[in-house]
Amino acid sequence: MKLLSNTEIKEVLLNILIELQKSCNRNGIEFYLVGGSLLGAIRHQGFIPWDDDVDIGMKRPDYDKLLELSKKKNFLPSYLKIISYEQGTSQYPFIKIIDTRYCMEQGYVQEGNVTSIWVDILPTDGLPDNPKDIKKIYRKVGIYREILMLNFAKIGEGKSKIKALLKPLVIPFAKLVGVNRCNKLIDNLTRSIPYEQANKVGCIMWGLYGTKECMDKKDFERSVDVTFEGHTFKAPSCWDSYLSNLYGNYMELPPKEKQVTHELKVWKKETEEF
Repeated sequence: MKLLSNTEIKEVLLNILIELQKSCNRNGIEFYLVGGSLLGAIRHQGFIPWDDDVDIGMKRPDYDKLLELSKKKNFLPSYLKIISYEQGTSQYPFIKIIDTRYCMEQGYVQEGNVTSIWVDILPTDGLPDNPKDIKKIYRKVGIYREILMLNFAKIGEGKSKIKALLKPLVIPFAKLVGVNRCNKLIDNLTRSIPYEQANKVGCIMWGLYGTKECMDKKDFERSVDVTFEGHTFKAPSCWDSYLSNLYGNYMELPPKEKQVTHELKVWKKETEEF
């Protein structure tokens, strides 16, 4: 099988993004570039040079609609597949779209069903008005997320020697909780404040930046166009304050030691199985 270069990986990811946009436009679903993908669009007009993934945000109602539509044939090209824990096809609490023409290996984690290159789709959920309550939600989901990730961590491997040494001690506890239970706990927590009733919203499910992910719903829902690899996609109108919260001076490149990838190895299959 042919091992893909970083440039070729990005071409596959961009194609997934374009095909998803076509399907969502046909079905009245709106999505936004978020996280590192939005940063890439603003700072580089495309992928961050050392990045190798795509992050998409959706209003919770659109996210749930997408999950239902994904069960229908011809929603996406046949080589693309939506996987989710609800359908028993993913270990993660959020949706991933994979390109089945490729297989993949990632450092430090055992991906299970995620055996192909992917795009992440994350729901944007309602948050309480009180900052203390927002902090509690992110603290709790952070604990669930750590337990979840330990369920498919590779023993003896990690991004630091300390993490590699500690994993054998904590993984048995995490496995007692289990992947399905963790995902349900995370999903239930993210839905605890109905999106329609909320004034504040944010990515809770995989909100690695905690309370910094919080936005006013009216600003998040008002979209603007941004350019990403020569194509036009939507972003929240509050993209400047959002990126500032997450990354500080986001137009300044991080030091070389922080310019890291997900350490993906991706191969194109010799025979297509879709």
